[in-house]
Amino acid sequence: MIRQIIRHIGREKWLFLGSVLVLAILFLLVDLFWIASLSLEARYRQVISTVAMETYLDDAVPEGNLAALEMALKTLPNAASVAFVSKAEAAGILESDLGEGVMDVLEENPLPRSFVLRFDRPMTLAALDDCAARIKALAGVDAVEFGRPWIEKMERLGRNLHQAMYLLGGLIIFVVLLTLASTNRLSAKGKAPDFFQLKLLGAGPSYLIIPFMAEGFLSGLLAALLSWGAIFYFAGNITIAAFTLELPSPGEISIYVLAAGLVAMIGAYLGIRKYVVA
Repeated sequence: MIRQIIRHIGREKWLFLGSVLVLAILFLLVDLFWIASLSLEARYRQVISTVAMETYLDDAVPEGNLAALEMALKTLPNAASVAFVSKAEAAGILESDLGEGVMDVLEENPLPRSFVLRFDRPMTLAALDDCAARIKALAGVDAVEFGRPWIEKMERLGRNLHQAMYLLGGLIIFVVLLTLASTNRLSAKGKAPDFFQLKLLGAGPSYLIIPFMAEGFLSGLLAALLSWGAIFYFAGNITIAAFTLELPSPGEISIYVLAAGLVAMIGAYLGIRKYVVA
């Protein structure tokens, strides 16, 4: 059977090579979407891990109530630290951002006092919204800010990219099945007289169908390996400023490569079964 598989691939070497190259291009698209999704998710975790929630206080809150407010913030879930920012410190921060003297044109400091809350772990947007709602319910709190629009935009972009990756993956699987089924159907159609003679000589369906399935599996396997080889080559030679590419783990890539071979094998079977299964 092994010799039969080798002879079959040898007779169809150009067709086999063409299938590998076509499949490699298709799998490369899935690889790129997968890497983009992982990289964006890693970037999102990096941004969300540095989120600071700033609680602005009403000017009417007396100084004696600040300790109670600080204690209430420290008891919130996943709270790591709480820092108080006075009106003078807020003015200093504004001047460091916009330049010295920006406050000189004002008769008095209009900036509010605030508490800056940091977390001990990355928080989802839903968890941040829940925390902000709890803080707003505290007496003396005027507003809460944590950069929600940017976080929401990144979360939505990551979700859309995941959906696009699944949609593209399903489309690629369909194209792979269709391509290999059509290719093997044409190949089998030309060999129909040979199949008939082999059946008369006692050859069973497995003897006829396994070479085609083995060719399909190897073409999918080699195409997936070739696409990941190209990914690793360019990832090692191209640097994107301020953005780090996240690659799947070796275990995930191994499962992906085997799955690509199995999908290609199924496509080959769908194309050949009509001519060898009586």
